[in-house]
Amino acid sequence: MAFAEVSGTITRIFYNGKGAEVTEVFEKQDGSEGKPRYSLWFAQPHGLNEGDSGKWRGALSVKVDEWTDQQNEIRHSAKVSLNGAKAIEDKSRGQQQPSAPTNAPATGGDTWNAPGSFDDKPF
Repeated sequence: MAFAEVSGTITRIFYNGKGAEVTEVFEKQDGSEGKPRYSLWFAQPHGLNEGDSGKWRGALSVKVDEWTDQQNEIRHSAKVSLNGAKAIEDKSRGQQQPSAPTNAPATGGDTWNAPGSFDDKPF
């Protein structure tokens, strides 16, 4: 299962507060502005409001939709969702949550959490 992170501004709330649409803004190579949208799905009502900004992480899923444009041409678009979304950073409320639990010891630097010293010979 793939996980993804998105950051941006909440532009829509739906599904009784368990869903939200977030829009990222970036500059394209040609200088124009890109605004991809993502759906965030939460297990419980999230309490977010339109205009809130932050960063979220969740299980990635994509659904391809087929539709007909004004010229009667068949078009396709991808709807990207993050399921089981969790807030990593909530800028609008001044809160920040860790993206993953840390197991670093209090002495610092030992990310593998290796036991004490290895001065003794094993034999």
